[in-house]
Amino acid sequence: MKLRTALAAALLLLTGASSALAQAWPDKPVKLIVPYPAGGGVDPVARLLGQKLADKWKVPVLVENKPGASGSIGAGFVAQSPPDGFTVLMSATAEVVINQFIMQKMSYKPETDLRPVTQTVRLPFMLVAHPSRPYSNVAELVAYAKKNPDKVSYASSGNGTPQHLAGALLEQLAGVKMNHVPYKGVAPAVSDLLAGHVDVGFAGLPTALPHVQANALKPLAVSSKLPSPAAPKVPGVAATPGLGEFELNQWFGVFVPRGTPDAVVMRLQKDMAEVLKLADVKDALEKQGAQPSGMPTAEFEALVASERKKFAAIVKAANIKE
Repeated sequence: MKLRTALAAALLLLTGASSALAQAWPDKPVKLIVPYPAGGGVDPVARLLGQKLADKWKVPVLVENKPGASGSIGAGFVAQSPPDGFTVLMSATAEVVINQFIMQKMSYKPETDLRPVTQTVRLPFMLVAHPSRPYSNVAELVAYAKKNPDKVSYASSGNGTPQHLAGALLEQLAGVKMNHVPYKGVAPAVSDLLAGHVDVGFAGLPTALPHVQANALKPLAVSSKLPSPAAPKVPGVAATPGLGEFELNQWFGVFVPRGTPDAVVMRLQKDMAEVLKLADVKDALEKQGAQPSGMPTAEFEALVASERKKFAAIVKAANIKE
């Protein structure tokens, strides 16, 4: 009886300490690390959410860009930071899911050095083609590619990027062979698509939509199972007969160094989810084709594990190397 009473008292003390920690954090500026250059992709989302969190917490949230090595430099910096909740990673999928299956050397191990907190947004890709090409949907593209092996070129923002793997997955499921043309970033890839130097490519909705609306690129499909609210008339690749298993989306998520206290992780997830529900935040993100998330930590951990299995299989089947 005395032992049970002592254990109960200890548990109560721990619960109280955890609650106090969650309430006290953050009591100084929080660094939000973006492992990509300022201005594109992850950066505007991080800055939008960072400002809202600063308003909520009444402490500065400092967005710091640490680009390089497909996001691995910034992710490695966070992985090696003190696990106190004051250095937070706003990631894309490459540095926490994909790179480990392609890069021979990394300064951190995503599974053991970083802890998933929450998904911030989902960003389907749009498969687009130059308007001059003789296909207007995925079925026509596949039929053309089967008749013309290696004649269809597809652009990506680099070897091993999600855009590259989306093209590789399409090849695997459709049984076609296309010619991958990697670029050093999204901008040159889209520039050559617009010029007609490459035939097709997967591009993030925020990037693709203005060109589609200007009729400078032709939309074939989106990479999500269902159409995106930002482009409701564009079907998913999975709607094409024989490609029902196709789904590959970009997403951004929050990670912290492994060992960060549970109370801080719970507080960060809760506050991030609340910020993502704000009407002006939702409106700003959805106009860019991003779908706000804020999923619970356990659900996000399961998603990250599932994504690692999916991308590992794509990389292996396509024999993609650094």
